[in-house]
Parts: sequence; structure tokens; C-alpha cells
Amino acid sequence: MTDLDVLLAVAGLTVTVLVVAGMILITPRGAVDAFDDVTDPQGAELSRADAIDPAHAAARRRRVEPVG
Repeated sequence: MTDLDVLLAVAGLTVTVLVVAGMILITPRGAVDAFDDVTDPQGAELSRADAIDPAHAAARRRRVEPVG
């Protein structure tokens, strides 16, 4: 093993340990109820988007017939 291999192995191990420690630290303590008693269905508070205009520029493009 070269010095570069050892350096990459140590760097990889360090990054792995830091990622695992970060995941442990950001996890909330205690039980978190994923499905609480919410009466509103998912997306009920979202605004509706406007309908696409059927006369949109892409829809009005002239079709080119094949020559032949």
C-alpha cells in the first residue's frame, strides 16, 4: 500500500464517521408519531394552478407535411 492509499482510506473513514455522527445528532430524541390525527388530507392547503390555455403557442404551431 502506498502513502496515497493510506491517506484515502483515513479520509474515507473520517468522512464516514462524520456522516454517521451527523445523522445521529440530527435525529430527534424520543418517539415521533409519523401518522398523527390530521383531518386535512395531504395537499389540502396547496393552491390550484391555472389551467393551460388550449391556444398556447406550441399548440398553434403549423404542422409540416412530409414531401413525397
